[in-house]
Order: sequence, then C-alpha cells, then structure tokens
Amino acid sequence: MKKVRWEEIMTVAARLFCEKGYMATTMDDIAAELYITKPALYYYIRTKHDLLYEICEVAIKRLMEGVESIEASGGPPEERFRELVRWQINMFSEHGDIINVYLADESELPTEKREYIRGLSREYESIYRELLRELIDEGTFREMNIPMAVRAISGMCNWLSNWYRPEGKMTADAIAGIFLDLIFNGFRSDAAMPGVGTRVKSGRVAKTTSRPEAVTAQAADRKH
Repeated sequence: MKKVRWEEIMTVAARLFCEKGYMATTMDDIAAELYITKPALYYYIRTKHDLLYEICEVAIKRLMEGVESIEASGGPPEERFRELVRWQINMFSEHGDIINVYLADESELPTEKREYIRGLSREYESIYRELLRELIDEGTFREMNIPMAVRAISGMCNWLSNWYRPEGKMTADAIAGIFLDLIFNGFRSDAAMPGVGTRVKSGRVAKTTSRPEAVTAQAADRKH
C-alpha cells in the first residue's frame, strides 16, 4: 500500500466523518471524494469500521509519540507539563479532523478494537497523572484529586474539537497559554504563589497575602 495514497484516504475520510457524521458517511462518499471507484477503495480498506479504527489508532499514537518524547526529555516537571498541554492543543491545529474523529466516534468501533484504543488512551492519561503527582510532591501544585483534575484538563483541551478553527484569530499556542494560566492559577499551592508568605506579629505566625497582579484573558469564541 502506497503511504501517500493511504494518508490521502484517511485525511478525506476523517474530513467527511467530521462534516457529515460517521454513521451518515458511506464508502461511496469517500470514493467519490477521492475520484476513484468503490472497488478501488476496497483495494486499500475492507470496511468503514476498519477505516475508523485506522484513524483512531493514528490519532492516539500521534498523541502518545509526542508525550513519550516530552517525558524522555528529562526536563523539570513543570516544563514537561506545559509542553504536554501545548502538544495536545497543537494536535488540533495540525491534525484536527483525525483527532476529532477519534474523540467523537471511537465508541463506534467493535469491542476488541475499541478496548485496544481505550487502553492507549489510559496510558496517555497515566502520564498526565504522574506529572501532576510530581508537581504536587515538589510543592508547585496543592494536593488534589488527581484523576478528577486530569479529566478536567483533558475535557478543557478536548472541547476544542467543538469550536477550534485553524483559520481563526488565535493560534493554538495562544490558546495553550490561556489554558496553562487557568491550570496553574487554579492548581498552584499557596507556598508557590507570589505574595503569599508568613510574618511574625505579636508572637504569632500570621499568614499574609498580597494580591498578585490579576491575569486576565479574553475568552475565545467559536472563531477565537
């Protein structure tokens, strides 16, 4: 199978699945968009389910390749965490249709293939959890329910599939910056916050807080 042709098939199929919906898209639709006959399409792929599986596998494996590279870099936990969030968000810019199909239609896969894809997804989530634990242990983040925090982060990033447009006003990096501000301002421990400390008053240790400069960010609309 020629790699270029196969990638073209996946790209076209992912776009049609996003535009029309997986269930409403037929193999005839895909063949017509590629300007080939349906028998010619079947030379490359046997069923629409197989095509969906290939798209989902490519999506999660590309996500995993990025996160494994970030983990292997050996940088400080905060640096690796920031890079992980940026990577996840930039995937929507570079491979939006494929990622969106994976998020929206993975449940349509046959049981065995669905469980395999979900197993890879759990591996991806486990790296988020480990990084959060490192940040908590070093005092950057406060104690929290790590599984719930990871779901919140993933949900925020994955929601881009509903409104992100590559041609919009904000770049993926700019959006990542806003999301990271929200995460770090919400998760950071008091000990790591600027302007928060202790002072001695009348023989007692009293906590003092000076308001840090507020960080504001205009919310992105559907066209960001």
